[in-house]
Amino acid sequence: MLIRFGHFNIKDLTIAKLRNPEQPQAMAAARIIRELRPDVLSINEMESNGNAPDLFADNFLQKGGDGIVYPYRYAGQTNSGIPTGYDHPFDYRGFGLFEGQYGIALFSRFPIDYGGIKNLKDFPWKGFSSFSSSGSYLGNRAVFVPEGFPLFSTAFLSVPVRAGERTIHVVLLHATIPLRGWLNKERNADQIKFMDDYISRRPLPGAEPLPPGPFVAMGDFNSDFFKGEGVKLSILNLLVNRDVRFRDGIGDTFLEGGGREKPVLRKKGLLSLRLDYILPSRDFRVLKAGIYKPEDEDGFLVARTASDHFFIYVDCEME
Repeated sequence: MLIRFGHFNIKDLTIAKLRNPEQPQAMAAARIIRELRPDVLSINEMESNGNAPDLFADNFLQKGGDGIVYPYRYAGQTNSGIPTGYDHPFDYRGFGLFEGQYGIALFSRFPIDYGGIKNLKDFPWKGFSSFSSSGSYLGNRAVFVPEGFPLFSTAFLSVPVRAGERTIHVVLLHATIPLRGWLNKERNADQIKFMDDYISRRPLPGAEPLPPGPFVAMGDFNSDFFKGEGVKLSILNLLVNRDVRFRDGIGDTFLEGGGREKPVLRKKGLLSLRLDYILPSRDFRVLKAGIYKPEDEDGFLVARTASDHFFIYVDCEME
């Protein structure tokens, strides 16, 4: 079976935007998705309140002669914008101007087992630092983290999808930006390390293990393995995990200045990083990996209007 997995961080895709069928950013993002037509699609930064996935499908994805239908959709609750009652910098579970901002959504042509979905957004950071198999990147700074403060600033989702006779566990993460705040770098690194532990099926007390069988890990992990502010060891350990197939070669997936009405196009000095990843398990054979980053100016304008991240995809064959 051939499957195209796609991932797209669509900058701040709010319900207010999705209610307007003529909204330029959402129209541009949908145009890209309709052209590349992934079978299973991860979206970061979609508001998790209300019916955002349905609005995006009805008002944008399914419209026109090239419309694409995703019968199965899910948006997980997120920690973004939820106050904790603790002092700064632990005053919010995750950065956000309102509760539900920066959610994670999944769109699928294949049936989702909604009863089997796991959202580990409440997993405690201090707990992870105390029992992680090879130690947390927090080190002795764990004493400053309040009890119960979550590891994840958005969410961590494990979504079972039924493709033919097989169940694929789609594991989704949008990691903390590793700057602009005390311990953000360590929080990002530990979130990625949690992903590494989870897909390796290492013990994580308090979290049900990833079931046997094929999986794919997707998301904006906010860590470049070569440059930028993230902890390189954390992302490199994930990419060389013996249980995944990482196909490099698509280049940087983030370029600042996009996702707005008048995006910055080609300008020297813009921050450019590899932040987004699709990591299929070794149950798949990777046929192709790609990115929507057109050379022509019209296509590039569409990509930059849609987001400051570029759509990426991986074509796989189930072995």
